[in-house]
Amino acid sequence: MKEIKALVIIPAKMDSTRVKNKNLRIIADKTLLEHSLDYSMNSKYTKDICVTSDSVLVNDIVNSYRHDNILDVYTHMTQIEEKCIHFYKREKEFMGEREVADVYVNVIQNDIHNRNGLGYDLIRHIDEVTHVVGVQPDHPDRTIDLDRLLEYAVENKYDDLFTVNKNGTRNGSIRIMKKEFVESGQISRRVGSFVDNCTNIHSEQDLIDAEANILIKKRAQKLMENQGE
Repeated sequence: MKEIKALVIIPAKMDSTRVKNKNLRIIADKTLLEHSLDYSMNSKYTKDICVTSDSVLVNDIVNSYRHDNILDVYTHMTQIEEKCIHFYKREKEFMGEREVADVYVNVIQNDIHNRNGLGYDLIRHIDEVTHVVGVQPDHPDRTIDLDRLLEYAVENKYDDLFTVNKNGTRNGSIRIMKKEFVESGQISRRVGSFVDNCTNIHSEQDLIDAEANILIKKRAQKLMENQGE
């Protein structure tokens, strides 16, 4: 589906209460944030990834990840690379218990209306973006790839699609929204859901369970690769 062009927004605040510095906790050799970056990068439809946070540590991780994947400012501006990762400083009014949908709207509206003071759009080709994807870092063991979700949303003509667990309860892992509704601040219209029975990190045990699931998935993928040789 060539018409899909996705902007991924990863909200990575540092004021979690149940698990301290949750988004920077390491499982399977990576922080929860890096697992989300990997997930987003693996999508053929993702054009830009925007990490929004109040934290300098998060900014450092984004810069390091960008460097390791040769995604720097120069390649972004000259359009050499297909993807680019940005860090977006989250304003204080969008911290705490503020609804995460407001964060998505804030990023899009600030960029489109150029209130960031940079003199150019932070998000490359913002006018060409068809979908905004919210990827929460605290669901690192996702079971459904992003391309499948995007295609499902388009095939069913959903304006808004979110993931649920096996019991049908919304889990916040992924939310896919048509950009036009995010830009206007009116997100929910024709809404759909898709089961992604991943772990929602709320405790130390959740971190252990998610890491186990990730390692099992890696071993299964390695076994399949070896069998294909």
